[in-house]
Amino acid sequence: MMPDTRTTLTGSEDRLTWRALTIDDAPALTAAYALVEAADRTGEHVSERDVRDILHDHAIDLGRDTLAAFTPDGAVLAFAQLSGPAEIRDVDRVLAEGAVVPAARGRGFGRRLLAWAEERAAVLHRERHPDAPGAVLVPVHERNPSKHALVRAAGYEPVHWEYLMTRGLGEPLPKIASTPPGLTVAPYVRARDEVVRQAHREAFADHWGTTPPDPVRWSQWFTGARAFRPAVSWLALDGDEVAGYLLTYFFAAETAATGVREAYVGQLGVRSAWRRRGVGGLLLTTALASYRAAGYDRAALTVDTHSPTGALGLYERAGFVAKDRWAVWSKPLA
Repeated sequence: MMPDTRTTLTGSEDRLTWRALTIDDAPALTAAYALVEAADRTGEHVSERDVRDILHDHAIDLGRDTLAAFTPDGAVLAFAQLSGPAEIRDVDRVLAEGAVVPAARGRGFGRRLLAWAEERAAVLHRERHPDAPGAVLVPVHERNPSKHALVRAAGYEPVHWEYLMTRGLGEPLPKIASTPPGLTVAPYVRARDEVVRQAHREAFADHWGTTPPDPVRWSQWFTGARAFRPAVSWLALDGDEVAGYLLTYFFAAETAATGVREAYVGQLGVRSAWRRRGVGGLLLTTALASYRAAGYDRAALTVDTHSPTGALGLYERAGFVAKDRWAVWSKPLA
């Protein structure tokens, strides 16, 4: 059992240890995530296995891209990590994520982590994409006013908004849409994985902030992730070509925390040549029916509120309702 941070904040701040995270810190970091979620209610429940996956991310150099504050008895009070894309399309956007546990807020830890993140992000930018514009991104949940105030005071501006949307599967489902002429719908199969990755690169090329996943990142966080559920993931095919795809995930920690079996639509994309033919609606309604048949209670997804493909309207017509809102705050890198 991790120490209760309420009993470890009475000492002097100079008793804290600031250092990079290691794989061995997974239990302490999991406990910190739980404390943050209990206060901020962002819906981000993680298990220790999830945290180990995060710490094993090939895109993060733990020794240089993470920083955390530890109490003498090993509890994590504050933490941050950076990740930057290997390939960019327009701007080198370096993502800074982290949190301060509720009992340690108001002591300047957030400012220290943010200042470190900006300095480290500048180094990453110079190393990877020095000829492109650069920016630090910080995602902030709508129910975290202190973090909003932190980034605003540091000169960040909100540039992007996303909704977490859900819909119950016990409610009447929309009728499965008609299949456009010449297309077929089939379950995801591993043999098509690379063409699905290429389809994803094309389908999201015009979406804000997306970066093309290389094969390693794709295998770690997309179709190779522990949470990926191929049996309820779907492809729209035009012969041997992938016209569109829908990839589904199940997060066990979410169900353990809420008691609700939730199917998460991680990616729904349609390649440009097949848009405006109902492919997205076909994939979504097919997936919803398969979720119910597989015993899921709820479906969820995250959507860009200004998606260029009209995705928000598609999800609203399918019965999804916005549950949470996130803003992404940005600051240019020199």
